[in-house]
Amino acid sequence: MFECVCPVCLQACRGSDLDGGIEADSVSEENTQKIPVEADFLYAYSTPPGYYSWRNVGNGSWFILSLCEMLSKYGKQLEIMQIMTRVNHKVALDFQSSSNLPGFDGMKQMPCIVSMLTKELYFSK
Repeated sequence: MFECVCPVCLQACRGSDLDGGIEADSVSEENTQKIPVEADFLYAYSTPPGYYSWRNVGNGSWFILSLCEMLSKYGKQLEIMQIMTRVNHKVALDFQSSSNLPGFDGMKQMPCIVSMLTKELYFSK
């Protein structure tokens, strides 16, 4: 059993549901595997909970623009998390709000990627 000795580590339940798993698709019926129900999902949010998600009135969402650009540029050569890291970098550094409304000018945005992938994901070449 693993026990963390780091003074800042914390593991806590986030609910009371139990995961009985599901049978994974397999090549043969003899080698079926059971995987967690939540396995192999990737959630890509334009911003963490509680924060404003920005868009340019002429060009659209900062996040979607960056995602499309990075998928076009790297989609056939990099793994999805490498692509999403580039999306995060672009949104974080290349954009800043411009508004006449008090308190809304010069604001930034940080996408939030939640990966429950169990394998690397590449798109077809």
